[in-house]
Amino acid sequence: MENSSGTHNPRKYRSSVVSNFIARRSSNDFDKTKRNMLIAVLIDDALRAKGWNKKQLAEVMHKNPSEVTKWLSGTHNFTLETLYLIESHLDVKLFVVPSNDLESV
Repeated sequence: MENSSGTHNPRKYRSSVVSNFIARRSSNDFDKTKRNMLIAVLIDDALRAKGWNKKQLAEVMHKNPSEVTKWLSGTHNFTLETLYLIESHLDVKLFVVPSNDLESV
């Protein structure tokens, strides 16, 4: 379906299976999924800003490109170590630890 600007609008899809699945999900599940999707977007934006593709990130991190694809799907459960390594290779902040908390350690 094309709109007046020539771009395509997504088609609305209704399914009782999907509706039932969504109805059974808690707000915590949605929050977790939203956060994972936001991290995936940050990683994708950082890749683009650096001019890299998934394969290049995989190479510098000694990972398979399929793993980077999983990260960008928004469904991956990251370890803090992986997030830190992604941050260091892409020069991006994916999470923030307040500095005043570090001073008390």
